Amino acid sequence: MKKSGPFIALLLLAATFSACEEKKEKQTIIVPPPAKEVKHGPQKMPDTSQKRDIEWQGGNYTISILRTADESLPLTKDEEGNAYYDNTIHVRIQRADGSDVLNKTFTKTWFASCLQGTATYRDGALLGIVFDKIDGNRLIFASSVGSPDFRSDEFVPMTMTVDANGNISVHLDTKMDTNSGDETDDDDGV
Repeated sequence: MKKSGPFIALLLLAATFSACEEKKEKQTIIVPPPAKEVKHGPQKMPDTSQKRDIEWQGGNYTISILRTADESLPLTKDEEGNAYYDNTIHVRIQRADGSDVLNKTFTKTWFASCLQGTATYRDGALLGIVFDKIDGNRLIFASSVGSPDFRSDEFVPMTMTVDANGNISVHLDTKMDTNSGDETDDDDGV
């Protein structure tokens, strides 16, 4: 019987190693793919503000522009269908004496004549209005409506013109930003 004790111990030891090896062979590590980021609820584009002093018409003027998300407007969406709040943009052009040439809040509907029937008008957001240059008695602003996703380059560029009396016209910006000088200005104001 003394011989069977070491034999049993050896048999148990072999079974233990065999069981460990079986477990190692069956172990499989599966790493799930990263979950796609799900965005809940409408998003807001960040608020922006600009202030610029200019000399125009023989006087000093201040142009202030403020973009804010407006929860009261219909929602917009990006190319992936994520919902965003549309924006309002407040433009104020002030004379040195504090009186206003223009003090107006714009929404996407203000640019509808340039965008009628397009997906950009239906789904896009008012992205921006930025002072561009002085052209005689007119101030020229670049404006755009397009995808609210800041990574997107989908937008419709427009030019907004304000004259010394505060009259506003808008048209599509069909000029390319090149220095060729061969482009013609499409000046059919809206």
